[in-house]
Amino acid sequence: MIRNPLRYFAHLADTQGPRAHLQLGDRHFYLLNDPELIRDLLITQGALFEKFPRIERTKGLFGEGLLTSEDPIHLRQRRLMQPAFQRERIAEYGRMMTRCTQALMADWQDGQDIEATAAMSELTLEIVARSLFTTEAGDKAATIAHELEVVLKMLNQLVMPWGPLLLGLPLPASLRYRAALRQLDAIVYGIIDERLASGREHDDLLGMLLSVRDADTGERMDRLQIRDEVMTIFVAGHETAANALAWTLYLLAENPEARRQLEAELDTVLAGRPPAPEDYPQLPFCQRVFQESMRLYPPVWILGRRALAPYTFQDFTAPKGSVLLVSMAVLHRRAEFFPEPDRFLPDRWLQSTAPKFAYLPFGGGGRLCIGERYAWMEGVLCLANLAQRFRLDLLPGNQVEPLGLLTLRPKHGLRMRVSARVQQR
Repeated sequence: MIRNPLRYFAHLADTQGPRAHLQLGDRHFYLLNDPELIRDLLITQGALFEKFPRIERTKGLFGEGLLTSEDPIHLRQRRLMQPAFQRERIAEYGRMMTRCTQALMADWQDGQDIEATAAMSELTLEIVARSLFTTEAGDKAATIAHELEVVLKMLNQLVMPWGPLLLGLPLPASLRYRAALRQLDAIVYGIIDERLASGREHDDLLGMLLSVRDADTGERMDRLQIRDEVMTIFVAGHETAANALAWTLYLLAENPEARRQLEAELDTVLAGRPPAPEDYPQLPFCQRVFQESMRLYPPVWILGRRALAPYTFQDFTAPKGSVLLVSMAVLHRRAEFFPEPDRFLPDRWLQSTAPKFAYLPFGGGGRLCIGERYAWMEGVLCLANLAQRFRLDLLPGNQVEPLGLLTLRPKHGLRMRVSARVQQR
């Protein structure tokens, strides 16, 4: 399970069916691939569970941000932050997404070799930095990226049962983790304090977080809560988006007919001009490509809930304290929901009969990703910009294997060759 959790969970589902059971010591784990049970877990009886695993606020990157907080804090924060992801704001972000992608491609040359995962990480970091800090994104983005990488590596260990022990020991990885957290805090708190001292309003996500007030109490978020939400948005808008785009580029390289169909749509709809948010509805195949990519390689590949009381659904029971897991990387490849599950078939979404809770790239229920609309706009617009001007092909000898850490990454990276393409008008 530790060496290759993706393969292990797929084996559990194949051998035990949609409600697989695993016992480690006195703790019971259940891997669920039953959409109706998953719906009950995330919605109907969601109040019976807390997120698993939990990392103490003082030791984690996210603190009490939306990703980790529990109700009533989670519900309050979600309500406060909802206006930041309204349709009008998403369109503004979309224009910035295109500018950032065009700037990235300005340095690409025909025949150049790149590491696609790193390139997409650079792109999505720039996008989320500009979404959060319009004016301060500049030189701080590179430092933030470096420190985030250090923290994310350690977070993959913290979610394991031995995680708290590792943090308590003076190990090099633990010391690097604490130093990186201090550096990130210094940067984020520095920007927050500069904004508060200036008294000026900014039309970005941080500006919204600083100005929003609770409708019931009239209170604003304190510095600590703003810091937690900023860190959460950074990772959600950077790490997951980068992996989603990198996997999509890989799948297009491996499926030339789908790539040609995407290029034809882009050439017809855009006629040579850069894509804009207003083009989103006119790019249905591009949307299906991104949708199918997240089916095969969901960036957030697993979620867990711990039962606060004994849980029952139909003939299924789980004792108090047990952990219920949903691995989207396994669920999305079940043949009973998705025929020919390992094939990249974007047009399957034209007539898919899969149950709603068989496809969960953004989670579900009360914890559905608040930035889902933002993520769709980012994925489709960035992909449209990239595929309009370039083809990326995998270099020989690049072993491609998913690695299930905090997100689903290409284990060995994706070394690809960039080729300029002639657009048909």
